[in-house]
Amino acid sequence: MTRHFLALIVSTLTLVPYAVEAQEPTPKNGAQPEFNQVYVKLIMPTDPAGLEKERPVVESWIAEDLKKRGQARFTAVTTWVLLDPSPLEATDVWDGGKLANTLHCPVGADIPDRATGRIKVHLSGWTPGGAFATVLLKDEPGSRAISAVDYYTSAEGMAYVAVLIGPPPGKPRRSDRP
Repeated sequence: MTRHFLALIVSTLTLVPYAVEAQEPTPKNGAQPEFNQVYVKLIMPTDPAGLEKERPVVESWIAEDLKKRGQARFTAVTTWVLLDPSPLEATDVWDGGKLANTLHCPVGADIPDRATGRIKVHLSGWTPGGAFATVLLKDEPGSRAISAVDYYTSAEGMAYVAVLIGPPPGKPRRSDRP
């Protein structure tokens, strides 16, 4: 009798139809979402004429913005540095060191917030007291912004950070599309 009861339950459970909504396939383990790439460049208030000749380029859009802000002398101390997209990871942007007779602390950057088409980039370092810059901008390729570094000023002026958003890795640029 127990065997018949168990067979009845099993056959009833397997014969009962059940409607299920289709779901999106589960992403593969380790698959990371594709984010736009975020690049930063550090600009210091130093006359480039007194420095080594092999300095990174300061793009015209950065130079024009800095001149409008009253910063006449400046030099890039980094090339464009790609930031780690994870909110839990930071990127070492600049090792610091001596620049125009002033010692500087290393600078690190992270992306603490990325939501609803906006992105927040935070950089800190430059001085032992902890100068920093926080930049908010649209999270779309081509977005760019320049921000002054808070709590960093010298006789030459202020330090600045340029941020540029690029396309996700592996995505073709518009000029690459047929």
